[in-house]
Amino acid sequence: MKILNINQLKECDLFTIKNKPIFSINLMEKSAKVSCEWLLNNTSPSEDFVVFCGNGNNGGDGLAIARLLSLQNRKVKVVANYGKKFAKDALTNLQKIPENVPIVDTSDFSISIIRNTTIIIDAIFGIGLNKNIGQPWEAIIDDINKLDNRVISIDLPSGFIPDGDRNSDVKIKATDTLSFQFYKKIFFHPETGINCGKIHVLDIDLSKTYIDNAEVDSYVSEEDIIRKIYKKRSDFTHKGNFGKAVLVGGSYGKTGAIILAARGASKTGAGLTFINAPECAYSASLMQLPEAMFEFAGAREVDIITTIEDGNYGIGPGFGKTETARLALENFLRNHSRPIVLDADALTLLCSHFNLLSWVPKDSILTPHPKEFDRLFGASLNSFVRLELAKEMAKKHQLNFVLKDHHTQIVLHTGEVYYNVTGNSGLAKGGSGDVLTGIITSLLAQKYSPKEAAIFGVWIHGKAADLALKGQSKESLLASDVIESVGKVFNYLSK
Repeated sequence: MKILNINQLKECDLFTIKNKPIFSINLMEKSAKVSCEWLLNNTSPSEDFVVFCGNGNNGGDGLAIARLLSLQNRKVKVVANYGKKFAKDALTNLQKIPENVPIVDTSDFSISIIRNTTIIIDAIFGIGLNKNIGQPWEAIIDDINKLDNRVISIDLPSGFIPDGDRNSDVKIKATDTLSFQFYKKIFFHPETGINCGKIHVLDIDLSKTYIDNAEVDSYVSEEDIIRKIYKKRSDFTHKGNFGKAVLVGGSYGKTGAIILAARGASKTGAGLTFINAPECAYSASLMQLPEAMFEFAGAREVDIITTIEDGNYGIGPGFGKTETARLALENFLRNHSRPIVLDADALTLLCSHFNLLSWVPKDSILTPHPKEFDRLFGASLNSFVRLELAKEMAKKHQLNFVLKDHHTQIVLHTGEVYYNVTGNSGLAKGGSGDVLTGIITSLLAQKYSPKEAAIFGVWIHGKAADLALKGQSKESLLASDVIESVGKVFNYLSK
């Protein structure tokens, strides 16, 4: 799915109104109808609603929702600001409010009208907010945020804008957000996404022509994109068709890291998996993954990266950060031209020896977490700034970045960004990144392009973690559990 910026979101509405054609008031009614249907299906009849409505189009949505809920015999109150002029369509919906729906002016608002069973609907401000909220809404939002009630925001939580760069100082903290037609960028960044709760994208039938022709650089890695990438395995084939994944690392004390990476690669379907590690990792590798071939890289640390003909390399898990390791990495990079995957200790070596970056093969995939990226290219004020810097550095160095986060961002050197929506906080544990390295390396071995391997690999990793949660908790989830669920992901895709 494309992620539109704020101007495109407005243009899409206007284009739909002009070319469907449809009156703006009817488009508002459609938005309210799908929102009301969702609310009726996801709340209890015993719960009542207080709908906070601004004076613009987002408030108009809220007023229409309040009317539709009341027609379904749900208890509803509206809070609105009569001290400010209403937009045309919002005023029309204000005048349609049934007599049995109380309207409380903001000047008379008291938190006492909200009961324990009350669901709060936030329809105060929408995508057009371009300044701080001001009174009386700032005080009301502060009161709402102090409550434990469920808060459902319409389109996006009030106080935010879709692109996340000019947010108000005061913002609603939502439990759920009902977003019309599209995901917004703010849903995926930690500074803003924490206020959005669970995201539910509701189809309001905006113009497909506009959406198809909109030029964007940001996407959501939804299942339709993944299914286009996935290559279902033919029955008439052999191991030579699925390449060689070579995982390099596993110095003394970090054997587990390279074994996890190799297991991830093997489970993801590489034809042959090689573990290129020091001798100290040999016995454990043989016991934990007898399917892999072992290539000696030294005694207790990596001092040489073995050349495997047509090998696809994932380097870094337990690689080591010594001068010996650095020399081994440099020698390899100077003599290797195919895209590789770099993670963990390999990234740390790049941070402390930045000149190595110039030797990394073009179109390679680097998988830093935020601190690793900051060490590479300098600290960023927030994740939005970090993303823009990643786009700049990806283009400059012709590399691809997997910026690991709750919603990992795949930043391609072409300028495209893909936000991943699989995975959970159970992955916030040692070993998870090693498994991801193995998965992406395996996909490269199977002749997925670096772009496809990065997008698909991150999605598989997260989906496996989601499937692994069945029967356990985020706290108990292990990297090994994720590996064991990779097969379930492919079964899911094969249906």
